[in-house]
Amino acid sequence: MTEEIFPYAGQVVRLRRKRIKNMYLRVQKPDGHIEISAPLAMKRAQIEAFLRQNTAWVQRKQQALRERAARQALAREYLTGQTLLVWGKPCKLVVRTAKGREASVYRQGERILLTVPAYATAEQRCEIINGWYRRQLEQVIPKLMPRCEAIVGKKAAECRIRNMKTRWGTCNVVKARVWLNLQLAKYNPEALEYVMLHELTHLWVPNHGPAFKARMDKYCPGWRRIRKELNEQAAFSG
Repeated sequence: MTEEIFPYAGQVVRLRRKRIKNMYLRVQKPDGHIEISAPLAMKRAQIEAFLRQNTAWVQRKQQALRERAARQALAREYLTGQTLLVWGKPCKLVVRTAKGREASVYRQGERILLTVPAYATAEQRCEIINGWYRRQLEQVIPKLMPRCEAIVGKKAAECRIRNMKTRWGTCNVVKARVWLNLQLAKYNPEALEYVMLHELTHLWVPNHGPAFKARMDKYCPGWRRIRKELNEQAAFSG
C-alpha cells in the first residue's frame, strides 16, 4: 500500500493505493477530510473524475459533520432547554440556581434537573453532569458484569470508569482490568453490554483478528449493528 496527499477544490485529499479492484470514497470524522482508496495503477485523472462525480455527496457529508460539531459545542454549555441522552432516552435539561455552593443532579421523568451556583462555568456544569453519568454506570455495572462474564467465560479482576475521547472501552489483558467510557451512560443499555463483552473477549484474544470476531459473533450476535449505531452517534469510532 502507498499513501499520498493531493489538493482538490481547496481541500486536501488523502489517497491510499492498494491491491483492490474498485475505488472507495470516505468523508472522515471529525473534521470531514476526504479519503480515497484506489487501485495501485489507477491514474490521477480517473480519481479526480470520480471525486467530481461525487462532489454533492461529499458536500452533504461535510455539512452534516459541521452541523454535528455545532450541536456538540452548544451541548457542552449545559443550559436550560438542551437535550441530554440518558440510556438512549432524550431528556430536557433544566438548570436552576442554587443557594450558596450547592450542586445536584437528578432525573425527573423526561427532565434532568441540574442545580448549580449562579457563578458555575460551563466546565463546572459539565463536570457535575459527568459525575452523575458516572453514578448511573456505577449502579448498573455490578449487575451487568457478572452476566457478561458468564457469557464470555472470563472474569475481570477490576472494572473502572473513565471519560475517554477516542474509545468506548479498554482492557489490560495482563491485569484483567477493564475500563469503560462514562459516556456509555448516554446510550442504549445494549451498547454498554456490547462494550463489556468486547473488552472481556480480549481476555481470550488480545487483538481484533478473525478469532476475536468469531468469539464476538458467538457472545454478541448483533455486535456489528450495535457498534455501527453507537459510533454514528459519537464524534469518534470505538
